[in-house]
Amino acid sequence: MPLLSCPMISRHPLPPPPPPLSDDLPALAPDDDALVADRDAAMLELAARGLSVWRLLLLWLTAGVAVLGWAALGLASDSFEQGGLGALTGLVALVLAALFLVPASIGIAIWVHTGREIRDRLDDWADVGADPVTDERLRVQRRCAGWLLPSAAICLLGVWMLMSASDGSGSVTVGQMLYAYGLGATVLLTGVLGALRAAGHQRWSGRLLRPVPIRERGGAHR
Repeated sequence: MPLLSCPMISRHPLPPPPPPLSDDLPALAPDDDALVADRDAAMLELAARGLSVWRLLLLWLTAGVAVLGWAALGLASDSFEQGGLGALTGLVALVLAALFLVPASIGIAIWVHTGREIRDRLDDWADVGADPVTDERLRVQRRCAGWLLPSAAICLLGVWMLMSASDGSGSVTVGQMLYAYGLGATVLLTGVLGALRAAGHQRWSGRLLRPVPIRERGGAHR
């Protein structure tokens, strides 16, 4: 089962998208004060949920599962090279690698999809109301910093790991090299995803909240 679909992880659903605007439904007019209040509340919750500590820890946890998969894959490679009874160990390790790497890959895909869903829903709510969105709290700057700083450090760690793996001596086995490259790539990808999420939200909120007389509708990246 994908890691991110676990009931203990999903918690409560995201705020719903805005109701469709229609000339036949005057109660849903874009300048309706109640709808604008709903817009502000929904956008604040979406911004906070998109950069929550839980989502960052979930990204790291999924990466940890992937690292276990690379370790099992490296063990399988070395075991197959030994031959004999090592082939049986290699087969077991190969199955374990699949049990770790496949759910981790699915988990990362769901994590990325959820981030896009949050961004799209923020854009949809930003189109609601005659007055532009001006709430500076949408920048969630502390949350962005809490994501960006450790993610940048993780990126540097991943680059160092990949460089160290490429400088391995001739005594290193294929399985060890496979694990080293898989570990470095996973760590680097984890840092990049976290950094992009934080930097992307800062860029989005900066464009949305910039003080201009006329701002294009459709969110910040449409």
